[in-house]
Amino acid sequence: MEDSEKSSVPEHLEQYLGEIAHGWSGEDELQSIQVVCFNGKPQQGTTTYATLGLNDMILAMKGTRTIRQELVISACTSFPEKDIARFLLYCAEKIKKRGHALLRGEVVNMGYPLIEGATVTALYSTNPTPFDDGFSEFRNTTPPVIFVLLVPITDNEVSLINKYGWNWFEDMLETQDPDIWDLKRSHEIEYR
Repeated sequence: MEDSEKSSVPEHLEQYLGEIAHGWSGEDELQSIQVVCFNGKPQQGTTTYATLGLNDMILAMKGTRTIRQELVISACTSFPEKDIARFLLYCAEKIKKRGHALLRGEVVNMGYPLIEGATVTALYSTNPTPFDDGFSEFRNTTPPVIFVLLVPITDNEVSLINKYGWNWFEDMLETQDPDIWDLKRSHEIEYR
């Protein structure tokens, strides 16, 4: 199905991720951002969560460029869905308030474990490469909606990104291949 045949962001999400399993909304319904989840994507044993409604706002980029965005995160199915939805809503509201798009390589540092017992305390923004081609952009709006993958990372990984840059970090993600879906992972990216 081409973008021109898809009329909405939820249809785009369902084309690539399957049927929406269920969703959550923020405490203030007037804010209009929701989180929906999809089972078994990008692989068995994981759940993918995506914001809906952040794209209602046009976000600034460098210069005069603008885009619309939605946030995506995946985690092992063993983690509490409600807790993941809560911090994803928090991130979306933070981006909406600042009015600037989340850029590739940017870190959202929560300063505390994302869920109880987690080793990850921050989120790294990147392209959603674990998903099928075509997922990353919905072109039926002006400007288009870009889907940003948030990869949960540890305090040490935040320090490494600050020291060596996001290009180095993405190379290390591919080389060292940590289980980025495990919010309690013990294998961290190391300097090599």
